[in-house]
Amino acid sequence: MKYYFLVSYLPELHPDDRKLRVRIADLLDEMDHFSEEDRRQVELVLLAGDVLQIERLLSGKDVEVFPQLFGRGFWKEQIQSPKEVPEDFAEVLEMLRLEGPSPKNLDLLYEAYYAYAIERASGDFLPAYLRFERDLRNVMAAVRARRKGFAPSEHLVGEGDVVEALERSTAEDFGLGAEHPWIERLIAAKDPQEMQGIMERIIWEKLEEMTESRDFDFDVILAYLLKLQILEKGLALSEDQGMEIVKQLEEL
Repeated sequence: MKYYFLVSYLPELHPDDRKLRVRIADLLDEMDHFSEEDRRQVELVLLAGDVLQIERLLSGKDVEVFPQLFGRGFWKEQIQSPKEVPEDFAEVLEMLRLEGPSPKNLDLLYEAYYAYAIERASGDFLPAYLRFERDLRNVMAAVRARRKGFAPSEHLVGEGDVVEALERSTAEDFGLGAEHPWIERLIAAKDPQEMQGIMERIIWEKLEEMTESRDFDFDVILAYLLKLQILEKGLALSEDQGMEIVKQLEEL
């Protein structure tokens, strides 16, 4: 289905934008105009926010995550008794409830999300994007693990050629640099904050590449939503840092 008016209406986004004319909430207000299949694609994207919400709740941080699909209250109940979630999620939630939010158990939660979303995503854009995002996050996890002297294999989710290379290769770029040149940028990052920024820029570039000739397809709207998530996260962090500076100044 084509979305000529909505795509034409959406203002262009840039990775360094600090003022947004359209927010995620505005885009979600248009969901009633999407086809049923396209609404399901949006829901799969939003579900990633639910995974972060679960992680925060299990870590004792009772803070609402936005955007997400179900909401904080729903997950508070499901963590205690996972009856209304897919079977894969229920198994991981039960493990997390019994054993606590160890890094390995949280990895299993993200693995369940990617498996669930990739299996249910339609078309070619969203499944390909989710696999790319999973591979990218696996590379980040492997780089961090290697720096700390840990085995990368203990911190990876899913399967595939990238996971196999990350598990087996001793090369600096895990033998993946020729096929995925962005890996060198992650390896060169000096600290986690810089690596996060590089990861977001790599995602942005991938979304641009994947939608370059999509014109008015719904994939363009999905990519726009994913870009807005990056931008709004950055704006929220900037606001939090600004408030922290104000508090420090008031204490002087």
